[in-house]
Amino acid sequence: MGMYTELHYNAELKSNVPEDVIEILRYMIGNTENKPKTPKHDLFGDTRWHCMLQGDSYYFDADTCSTLRYDSISNSYFLCIRCNMKNYNDEISLFIDWIRPYIRKDEGDFLGFSRYEESETPDLIYA
Repeated sequence: MGMYTELHYNAELKSNVPEDVIEILRYMIGNTENKPKTPKHDLFGDTRWHCMLQGDSYYFDADTCSTLRYDSISNSYFLCIRCNMKNYNDEISLFIDWIRPYIRKDEGDFLGFSRYEESETPDLIYA
């Protein structure tokens, strides 16, 4: 059956993030049904990338709620992810690798955490 892993991840995107990245994120969080073109990256290979940011189960107390919000003051998007899923193909690491060039964080800045269902301690995620 497999175990679940929860993901909490928050970041401001760079103001010059390409529109195709925004469209992929909108699709991943369920804000559009229009399947976007995807770049060559392992995340978009044989994974469940398309639904991973909407995944939910009863194993974690937090509600699934992933958002992508545009802020007109900073002229940038804010990505807030809270989901859980069966991380069979290491989708979480692949997602973090794919999104990293587009986030406005310095190396070492805290971005969130993931936690495996049977673990009491989370794995912290830094830029």
